[in-house]
Amino acid sequence: MSSRKPPKYISCTRCQSKKIRCNRVQPQCDKCEAIDAECIYVPRKARAKKQSNPTEKDLLLDILRRLERLEDHCKIRSDSEGHGGASRSMSASSDITGARPASIDLLHDSQPLTPNTQPVIHSMLNWIKDDGTRSLLSSNVFCHLRNVESRLFENKTCVKAVENAMEEVERLESTREINVSDPPVITKEMAKRWVKSYYEIYQFEGFRVPLEKSFVMSIPELLEIPHVHLDSTSKIIYYNILLQGIILDAEYLPERGKIIQYLYQSSMMLVNDWLSHIENTLPDMFAAFVMISMTLEGCNSEMSWKIFSYACNIARALGFFSVDEQSDGQNPQFVSHGNSECEVDKNRKRFEFWHLLRMDCLFRLSFGKPALIPGGSWTVNFPDPTITGVDDASTRFIQIHFLASMRLTLTLLKYLDLVDVEMHQDTDVYDQALDSLIAEVQAIMSDWNAEELFNSATNHVDTWFSADILFSSYKMLIVFTQSKRCNQSSQFLPRHTVDVARKSLEMFQSLMSAELHAYWGISLILLHQFIPFFILCADIIGSHRDNELEDDIVLVSWLNDFVDKAAEERPELRPIAAIVKAMSIACQQIQVPAS
Repeated sequence: MSSRKPPKYISCTRCQSKKIRCNRVQPQCDKCEAIDAECIYVPRKARAKKQSNPTEKDLLLDILRRLERLEDHCKIRSDSEGHGGASRSMSASSDITGARPASIDLLHDSQPLTPNTQPVIHSMLNWIKDDGTRSLLSSNVFCHLRNVESRLFENKTCVKAVENAMEEVERLESTREINVSDPPVITKEMAKRWVKSYYEIYQFEGFRVPLEKSFVMSIPELLEIPHVHLDSTSKIIYYNILLQGIILDAEYLPERGKIIQYLYQSSMMLVNDWLSHIENTLPDMFAAFVMISMTLEGCNSEMSWKIFSYACNIARALGFFSVDEQSDGQNPQFVSHGNSECEVDKNRKRFEFWHLLRMDCLFRLSFGKPALIPGGSWTVNFPDPTITGVDDASTRFIQIHFLASMRLTLTLLKYLDLVDVEMHQDTDVYDQALDSLIAEVQAIMSDWNAEELFNSATNHVDTWFSADILFSSYKMLIVFTQSKRCNQSSQFLPRHTVDVARKSLEMFQSLMSAELHAYWGISLILLHQFIPFFILCADIIGSHRDNELEDDIVLVSWLNDFVDKAAEERPELRPIAAIVKAMSIACQQIQVPAS
């Protein structure tokens, strides 16, 4: 056997084909030398030198440039459009692989936002003796206001109104009675109709239920069989499908509110058992997605945050954070354009990952939570918005929602990073950066005609997608404007901020005016309308203007009535309703100028 030192080659072609060990000496390895066979080496390819890490600003600009190319495929056409927008036509490309961006590894190291809670807030919460109620108010009311609290709680009337609400909350808690009522009747026919409605109307390729429709349709019968035990994951998914189905159902139901509350309570009763047996599976990830939304609607933001952390862990384990990671020796072009089934699966993962990233930003902005998806922890392309590459007109609003919401998410990421280093920023530089972000949000609203999308939607699902774009934009505009240091020196709210807050509440009123939408909307208030509500109330209370005051008071009173009606059937909302009512009363006590 030769004693020559092996050079830095990979195994010879013969040993590779035989899958045997090669000592890689030249001109012949020991195996080829033993049988006097031809020994051929293919030199190892030199690895490309790693480029220096680009700056976060460059990466964000690159993402936005690539996102713009995707947006071009979903733009609402400006030609042949009707005056009211109802006849507007939309198109999405069925093949955007040529515009698919390269893998993105967003490098930002966000620190959690630290709420600047003033002593006055602690003083308000001290009125409440019950720890659960105090926690609910802290994590579902005051957390949303921390971006504007310095303006609100310097107003003595606002402070007095909230203090009155705290007294009322404590009174309600001390006199609360636990009402035990029989659960509402959900017949098998009703359940199957709602399941069918969900699968036919609500489901989208990018976010599919990982349970067969036939199995879900059989659950009403299975629940009646004593010796059949369904796992908590399947039950949670089933109850959430029923929930979405009943919301989509146009048929009048006298006990609709009670049924929705029953489905919520049934899901919540399963949470502890589900979390104790949760696994890294697609059904558990889907259950996590739906329970994040349901717990937010139930004013349980801490549980929602806990479930979100589980969703992130499952997503990592299933490869959602590394969909487009390239292994050594792989050709990225070959990988990207593999068989269509594989690419569809990748697009689903990409689609769900980007919504996880958006949810991460929501928790950071609204609840002051730390980032669970830090920069540098993922490598994920934007998906083809059609997921399958097949252009389906029924999913145009979903595609538009994805692209617009991702642009808003990227803008929000820049804001969160800017706030993290605010103390090190020059005031003028900081305000200029915020002006740039405000301009980005306004451009997104203009590019996608957000208000017109909202008004032109013809069904429940498309309406909610449009509303989400619109309300997210309004909230970001208010928060960004309020964050400017030049706006914090005045005792009066910026006129633009008040106008945006009013518009947001008006659009929400329009959305909730339909009977179909009237019940399930508290999470929209807490996540998107609470800041506009307080902004408008503070402006009314401290206003010296002679116009629009009466209309604004009517708008505030409407929101109070909406929340109060919801709280009649949902006791957990009563502390929220008490605060809304106290602010509404404070506004109504303002002397309206004579016309």
